[in-house]
Amino acid sequence: MLRIAHISDLHVLDLAGTQWHQFLNKRVTGAMNLAGIRRNAHPVSLAEKLADRLAAGDIDHVILTGDLTNLALDSEFKRVLEVVQRIGPPSFVTVIPGNHDMYTRGALRHHRFEKWFGPYLVDDADEHHSALTKGRLHYPFMRAPAPHVRIYGMSSAIPTPPLLAFGHVGRHQLDRLRQLVAEEPPEVTVRLCLVHHNLHHRIGAAEYVASLVDRKAFSRVMHEIHATAVLHGHTHHPHQGHLPARKAKADATTDRIDEEKLIESEIADLGGDIPVLGCGSSTWSKKGRDLARFNILDIDARGIHAISSMRWSAENAQFELEHQDLLTKAMAGKNAILL
Repeated sequence: MLRIAHISDLHVLDLAGTQWHQFLNKRVTGAMNLAGIRRNAHPVSLAEKLADRLAAGDIDHVILTGDLTNLALDSEFKRVLEVVQRIGPPSFVTVIPGNHDMYTRGALRHHRFEKWFGPYLVDDADEHHSALTKGRLHYPFMRAPAPHVRIYGMSSAIPTPPLLAFGHVGRHQLDRLRQLVAEEPPEVTVRLCLVHHNLHHRIGAAEYVASLVDRKAFSRVMHEIHATAVLHGHTHHPHQGHLPARKAKADATTDRIDEEKLIESEIADLGGDIPVLGCGSSTWSKKGRDLARFNILDIDARGIHAISSMRWSAENAQFELEHQDLLTKAMAGKNAILL
């Protein structure tokens, strides 16, 4: 049994050494948000307690699905790197960027996230150099915490105008993902695909300003590669759902699949339901909202055996078991993600 912890949206804030001119861009609206609803919402002290819990010895690998920072400042990356190092070495932790980690065009242009977290995006030094030089073109990357398990890290993080937080994966990453899966050894039975932005529809304005714009294409490829599960961040409320199985339509007269029509209709005859899970923010601490959570995936040779959630208890100052069977909840009919 392999135990993988899924955490997300730490939003570590540190303004040490920041100059006023660094806010002459989208960061000015982000600073207003941090002074409002998100004021003291993600304390670094809670991120450190989370790190200590994950390093306790009962977890085999940790996945972090983006939004490590708030404003993509070097001071924030430096501070959150200290937290991630507290969890464990690069061989123990896999990270992908979130929209807050690519908050400005400068962050994307200078490969700031990859500069700080390159070793956590790859398996060897050569690929680390690739992450530093290629930036977004480095994704997706692959990691193998066990011979039968593959983790594929995608990037949906792109800089957007103020008040917008949508994401985009793109054809390059999806084609590269197909190639990586095609090169897998035969013993691989579990594929975990990581993306920051959620796949499900959200209520209100968030659906229009903060969604994954190519989620239909992304979801189709998840079926093509027979993904075992999709893990995401972005929404601070925990989410469990699934991509319903997509079946090819047979020709009514011949009972044979018309491949041309299949391509045109974008329906795949590939695989069954795919669980999609977001753990919520793992450091949210303000009352009146969901407190910090993380998920634990128990994986055996056949696939995901069980998924449980841990929730922060301010009263007991520790993460405590909340749900033991999120996998069943994700696969319930009412939680199908209809794109």
